[in-house]
Amino acid sequence: MVSQSQPLVTFVMPCYNSASFMERGIDSLVSVVETSDHACEVLLINDGSSDDTSAIAHRYANAHPCVSAIDQENANWGGVVNHGLELARGMYFKVIDSDDYFDEDALRRVIDALALTVESGNAPDLLITNYVYDHLGSGSQRIMQYRSFFPAGRVFTWKDMGLPPGQDKFIMIHAAWYKTSILRESGVKLPTGVSYMDSHLLLHPMPYVKTVFYLNAEPYHYIIGREGQSVEIDVVKKHIDEQILATHMAIDDVDYAELYAREPNLAMLMIGYVSCMMSVSTLHLFMIDTPESLEKNRELWAYLKEKNPTLYGNVRKAWAGRSNRKTRLGRRIALAGYKLAQVIYKFA
Repeated sequence: MVSQSQPLVTFVMPCYNSASFMERGIDSLVSVVETSDHACEVLLINDGSSDDTSAIAHRYANAHPCVSAIDQENANWGGVVNHGLELARGMYFKVIDSDDYFDEDALRRVIDALALTVESGNAPDLLITNYVYDHLGSGSQRIMQYRSFFPAGRVFTWKDMGLPPGQDKFIMIHAAWYKTSILRESGVKLPTGVSYMDSHLLLHPMPYVKTVFYLNAEPYHYIIGREGQSVEIDVVKKHIDEQILATHMAIDDVDYAELYAREPNLAMLMIGYVSCMMSVSTLHLFMIDTPESLEKNRELWAYLKEKNPTLYGNVRKAWAGRSNRKTRLGRRIALAGYKLAQVIYKFA
């Protein structure tokens, strides 16, 4: 049960040179948290910004009791999340990137539904909600929803879920609301000074999860198309070694054969995510298209095969394996398929 002094959710917003866009997300949070019957806290963590990020964060903290502003030396996204998890008092932990925002009605529904599970003594280890790809350039939106895969509106176990989501609807950190105690029990700690660590925050605690609650609502809006975003193709290519590091961590972190024997549905859900990571790494290495990048791709697949044969066998049969072409023509076909999928599914 949540005590009177314990917030229901701790929202952590990592902020780095975010002055020009962070207020929309903060406003979407504050407007709900301040009027909710269920106390929540908002931590705005300034990651060594050189613009007015810190001043904006402190202005909100001074005006709103639910908001705290914290300044730290630059440690990148992972360092902010680690710091936020150390400070979090909430029963649940949710990260919102500073360029994203919440739909206020949907967020209020999520908080109310989550509070009901807590009040009934049936608080889940993990809450899953839908989220929205929100494209700045085209103004289009795509809802990523999971009602075909999870029982909606009730607490369940992994055995109760249907087939894992397809690769066009795999779960991202935007869909996950972990119980803070599960994150701490798992010992999750993100590397600092590097990008693409959201995968570790999502995957590492999952084997510790016993109960799940899925709410068919779309609170989180994931903004796509902002110049300089970490998911922008040119940025990923520049930081490809960090993407490969994140993929290595996903490969090394779990004994997938043991997990499959214990929780096959959860294992397949996680394997699907790692397959997507392998696809991203492989296709961006193909886009770089140098002898060095092609050798890095060969080494990545060899690493997967050596370190985790069970995972390799599953990933090789998925889209990642089909995209791992050996010839120049094959690589062009794989990249054409990726670009077509971007148009159809409207992902990053």
